[in-house]
Amino acid sequence: MAPSRRAGPSDLILFEKWLDFSKWLFERTTRWPKHLRHTLTQRIETLTLEVLEDITTAAYQQDKTRTLQTANERPNRLRVLLRLAHEMTVLSHAHYQESAQRLSDAGRLLGAWLKQRRCRGSSGAPAMEERPA
Repeated sequence: MAPSRRAGPSDLILFEKWLDFSKWLFERTTRWPKHLRHTLTQRIETLTLEVLEDITTAAYQQDKTRTLQTANERPNRLRVLLRLAHEMTVLSHAHYQESAQRLSDAGRLLGAWLKQRRCRGSSGAPAMEERPA
């Protein structure tokens, strides 16, 4: 088995963006009403941490595709929960907009990383083009 490669610059940018988003979000969720702490707040925080774990895991895996696909699905579920928090008025409109922008930025990086992996194939090498005979 080939050794896993070290994380590259684009991996680190995504990691830093998601880490910043996580800290920013946790600062907001800690102020939410107590009756939501074991339901909505916990689920939002768990999804956020799961994405962070997926990004970290993928950065050091040889075959990242499955982990990146999982990581790419989680922010969509997170968006729904943040919308619910906004509609329940526990997340202000300004914070909802900020979270949407941060999720969008991270989602673009995550999607690009996944697309790059799909183009290269699971081995990490660039995909070979077929040439007509």
